[in-house]
Amino acid sequence: MSDAIVTSAPGKLLIAGEYAVLEGAPAISLAVDRRASVRIGEADECSLVVIAANESRYPFSWQSDGTVDYPDVDPQDRGTLLKAALRCLTGMLPDQMPSVEICIDSSRFFSNPEPVKLGLGSSAAVCVALTGALTKCLGIQTDVHRLALEVHHEFQQKSGSGADVMTSLQGGLISYRRGTATEPATQASLNWPQGLQMVPVWTGVAASTTGFVARFNDHLKASPAAVDPLKAAAESLLDIWSHQNASEVLDQLALYARRLKDFDREAGIGIYSGVHVEFQKKAAALGAVYKPSGAGGGDFGLVFTDSSASLELLSAEFEDAIVFSDWSATAQGLNYG
Repeated sequence: MSDAIVTSAPGKLLIAGEYAVLEGAPAISLAVDRRASVRIGEADECSLVVIAANESRYPFSWQSDGTVDYPDVDPQDRGTLLKAALRCLTGMLPDQMPSVEICIDSSRFFSNPEPVKLGLGSSAAVCVALTGALTKCLGIQTDVHRLALEVHHEFQQKSGSGADVMTSLQGGLISYRRGTATEPATQASLNWPQGLQMVPVWTGVAASTTGFVARFNDHLKASPAAVDPLKAAAESLLDIWSHQNASEVLDQLALYARRLKDFDREAGIGIYSGVHVEFQKKAAALGAVYKPSGAGGGDFGLVFTDSSASLELLSAEFEDAIVFSDWSATAQGLNYG
């Protein structure tokens, strides 16, 4: 490997399908213009450089059996992801592993000036960029899409739907349906309905997905059919989205948001935290539709309208939040170089 290998992948905003996607319903997900990058270059000694809210360096050694050893300090999250990737590559690794520096930069997924992690799928974006860089560095010929999903599944200890990973891989706006034991995951590119306006707003509160998903699963064990109305709303939304009628899509987004709130009230997950409830009231007062994006509890919410005239009013109404402008329905997926 004479030249350094550089890859990058985007974060995501989940338009709809959160939680329902875990039970087989489709999700609609959008890549955003915040990217994680990975650079692998030759070095005298192996090290992992993690650039997030700050920068840290961790010496390591790796073996062809997929094991990784950090002799000084274990880099936790990113180090665990590297271990997961190598476990998934077991049997494909070269006999002699190269001496390299692996630099993972996810600093774009933190807010400024205070380094608060934004809920934009940074772990999925890093996973996709790292998987692409490792396979190229090690000369491994494989299906990177399948492998990235497997790596992230391993990293998350078999939880998660994979929607964020597929969005980082594909870029743009996609529908995604989780795979099963007999059927692979599927995705399809979507077009953004003309006239549909979206304003993503940051709640100022970072949320952890793990506890929310655990409460979701616990509730379904007691009430397996409780998620059915949410699943039906997600299925209808994808169907209506294909019609490309902004008004119809807006109505269905409102229905999905109501079903999500009903489910949250019944299950006690905490999706609609106080700040999401407040933001929903502000949007409703302007005739707009509001919903949390992703696991909820904090992170991002999405405001939808089919009125261009209301955009300025919405931005002014959410002046105490961060109105997120770095999104695009054409954001590129996994990129080499």
